[in-house]
Amino acid sequence: MIIRPATRSDLHAVYRLWCELMDSHEQYHPVFGYHRMAEIELKQVLLHRLREPYTRFFVADTPDGLAGLLIAMYQIGNNGMHYKRRGYIAETMVRPPYRRLGIGRELFLTAKEWLLHQGADHLELQAAVANEVGRRFWAAMGFAPTTYHLVLPLVPPPGPHDWPE
Repeated sequence: MIIRPATRSDLHAVYRLWCELMDSHEQYHPVFGYHRMAEIELKQVLLHRLREPYTRFFVADTPDGLAGLLIAMYQIGNNGMHYKRRGYIAETMVRPPYRRLGIGRELFLTAKEWLLHQGADHLELQAAVANEVGRRFWAAMGFAPTTYHLVLPLVPPPGPHDWPE
């Protein structure tokens, strides 16, 4: 298994991992839902993010394909704050057959090193409140809650076959 930055040629496999992550999280909250018919649009968004200079997609590559994904972003904030150079850990996924083998930790450590090299002075992430396994993993990596990220849907979630107008 090799941890490496994803490339354009990984887009389809990255998209499949992203869908698997969203599918597993939809049980936690409707905000994780997506339109299954929007593959082209969703891949375009992932490709755009893949090309951003301060974003890296790290993947766990195995002989059987990609086993995991972690998206990291570096952002510079307000000079008036003590911590202004944020490393953000976004979508993180290790496929079920590869869990508890240290892949998530290796993805995180690789991303953390890259973010430190960029100049990050702190790391942030969000974990679904109902994702107890994920919250325990991130706590083991040293993360602690600081705020609650609250969501108020203003319209009902669309059905699985609804397509935006």
